[in-house]
Amino acid sequence: MTRKIFLLMTLIVVISFSVLTAGCLEDVLGTSEPTENFTLPPNVQQAARQVNEKVPVDVYFDATVSMKGYTTLAAGNVYRTLPDILTDVGSSMGEVNFYKFSEQITLLENRDYRNYSSPAPYYEIVTAIQNVVAQANPAHLSVIVTDLFESDSDWSSMARQIRTKYFDNHLAVAVIGIKNSFNGEVFDVGLNAAKFDYNSNDNTALFRPFYLMILGQEADITRFMEKFKERQTLPNETHYLMLSENLSTANDFSSMPMTDLQNFYNTDKLKLGNNGVKEFGLDKFAEPASLTVQFTYKPQLGACPLNMEEIVPDVKILVQEGEEWQPLDSNDVNVTLTPIEGNPNSFDVTVSMTPERSLREGKYNFVHISLSPTEKGYMLPEWVRNWNMPNVDVDKANFDGSKTINLVHVIGSLKDSVFATAPLKLIDMNFVVDAH
Repeated sequence: MTRKIFLLMTLIVVISFSVLTAGCLEDVLGTSEPTENFTLPPNVQQAARQVNEKVPVDVYFDATVSMKGYTTLAAGNVYRTLPDILTDVGSSMGEVNFYKFSEQITLLENRDYRNYSSPAPYYEIVTAIQNVVAQANPAHLSVIVTDLFESDSDWSSMARQIRTKYFDNHLAVAVIGIKNSFNGEVFDVGLNAAKFDYNSNDNTALFRPFYLMILGQEADITRFMEKFKERQTLPNETHYLMLSENLSTANDFSSMPMTDLQNFYNTDKLKLGNNGVKEFGLDKFAEPASLTVQFTYKPQLGACPLNMEEIVPDVKILVQEGEEWQPLDSNDVNVTLTPIEGNPNSFDVTVSMTPERSLREGKYNFVHISLSPTEKGYMLPEWVRNWNMPNVDVDKANFDGSKTINLVHVIGSLKDSVFATAPLKLIDMNFVVDAH
């Protein structure tokens, strides 16, 4: 009997030790079930950049007299081929509808849009791009063909209109600028609103720019620009500009290789899945901790230049209290962006903190870090300045028809609008620290 009792007690001890050991191993390996109900904070992910398989494309031709000059010369003429290019590109993305606009907007029936490669349809007087923006369907891709001249123009007001309708809803705006031969009239030049005849002949240095302003979802715009670039076979000077809250094609934390961990360790205790949010445990709550990832800047087509010395971090830390997430008032998190020598556009991003100064012990802590340019760090491309003619008093002797009046103001207003909507994200990092 004594031997049976001894064996039973030994078995109980072994089982208890095994269970305890297994629990410890699970904690170390991050495989145990969460000790409390865990849900990620709402709105932690950037707006999804989904590509629509099919998206309706609406093309609006500026039908005013100021556009006629782009159709008159054969040499170096992209504009004459534009209806066919836009049909090809648009049809590859979805159904295409063409419109003409001046003060009013009119649907072009059947193949009437092809007439806009010749001078005849360009007889309207008033340009009202703001009416096109007001009518445009944000669920469609809208392409406005224009010289960016606006009757009674107030581009700052239009930029606010675009901000409300597009940027505030995580949509984007792009501009394609194309130098084209031109023989016609240029209107409202200078403070006296003068009119000048201008003829570039076949001199590429004198070609006059026109523009495609594209509004819609960022991924659709990018797809449109890439397809347009493929089909633009003439050597005319062409530039692309994308205005969006996303500054890089690869800014998600999950796409950045981890190169160093100090006092953090990787864990998957919460089973967060593949959503760009990482999870870490801590070795010692009172000692400094850091992590380093490698980031390669991959600017999207048409991205504005960035001054990497003007990139600043924004750090928010939340703790889970029951089912609610509460912000912590202060932290000592430091974020540095260090160029990697010999590897252009690549950087080490190091996040360092002292957990006891930044996190709540015994809690799940959600850390959100975004790196964004300051207003000085988000710059206009050089081509915009090169193509700009200030709207000052101009006479025929100093009029330069190869440039666009007030282009810096027009594009600058759009750039300021997207910058004012929300911090532009160069890098987005979300992770949970288990401080139990």
